[in-house]
Amino acid sequence: RLGVLSALSRNHIRYRGLWFDARSSDFSPRVRAQMSWGMYESAETRMIKSLLQASTTVIELGSSLGVTTKHIASHMATNGHLVCVEANPQLMPGLRERISPWTSTLHVDVIHAAIAGGCGTTALALSPETFGSRLATCGTFTDTVQVPSLTLREVVRRSDIREFDLVSDIEGAEATFLLDDPDILQSCNRAVIELHESIVDDKKIAVSDLMTAAVSAGFRIVTSQGPVV
Repeated sequence: RLGVLSALSRNHIRYRGLWFDARSSDFSPRVRAQMSWGMYESAETRMIKSLLQASTTVIELGSSLGVTTKHIASHMATNGHLVCVEANPQLMPGLRERISPWTSTLHVDVIHAAIAGGCGTTALALSPETFGSRLATCGTFTDTVQVPSLTLREVVRRSDIREFDLVSDIEGAEATFLLDDPDILQSCNRAVIELHESIVDDKKIAVSDLMTAAVSAGFRIVTSQGPVV
């Protein structure tokens, strides 16, 4: 009996107030442990709760397992519009399943694409851990897969959005809008972004460069924890 209860507790994890079915192989032992201890994407989750209450439109770049997605959805206004963008094709079925309970109260779009500097296709470097996949152009990788690519501007256009809040964790690809198309952020009211060092066009981009770009785009940094602002 104790073994059954132990297995159930491992497979269903209460993370920062919400329950998650973690039986899928999408959830690695490391991720399960981080969720159990409240450490998985903890800075993003806290900022979503404090900054995005009653948001009517959110674009999430890098929805991954749907953990932060579920927290975003739980704080949005009824009948709001949530756009989830994820590049890793292996995570798409689980992401759609985990967000499906919210489709009764929200308009939810799930888009399979990597955020990049242009629309078409791009090489995605897959990581053994779900949170490590990134554009192959952001570094040197050998294990890659071709995936659809979109700019943030195109996501906004296709989703017929005028103003939005943004949550982004895309392993360095945030440089494609912070540096290359900051004007699209004029339509963004609030943002929670994890900034990453990356390499773009053979040039190393530091977190400080991206933070400066965010401020130049008109944002005021109200809180930060490490690279999450």
